[in-house]
Amino acid sequence: MIALRKILIEEETVFTAPVTRAPAKLYVVANNATPVLEEGSALKNIVLFFLAPFIGFAYMVLFPLAGLVALAVLAGRAAAKYEAVRVTATTAKNVGLAVAAPVLGLAYIVLFPIIGLGALAWIGGRAVLSR
Repeated sequence: MIALRKILIEEETVFTAPVTRAPAKLYVVANNATPVLEEGSALKNIVLFFLAPFIGFAYMVLFPLAGLVALAVLAGRAAAKYEAVRVTATTAKNVGLAVAAPVLGLAYIVLFPIIGLGALAWIGGRAVLSR
């Protein structure tokens, strides 16, 4: 671990004039143990060294998008104060759900048998392997 520093402050309770303060005692305790390198930390540092430009690029791309999302949320909250906007948004939501319902139903019909067979195979495989 890196050196641990802890500051302990003790003040004496002495009645003095309002202008002066009681002296404070300051203690610094240092644990000067040598830092221990964890296994794989060098590899982690190398990987982070090579990933740093990509992480920086992701921040550069996502920060403006986060700002635009924040502006959209603020604009939506301001627009929600008007009854006409709320009625339009509710209507658009209902129309969108009506359009998406057949697509979602078809996805359920196609995917649920596959998911069920996968779950059956998983449980059967665990039962066979537990013997």
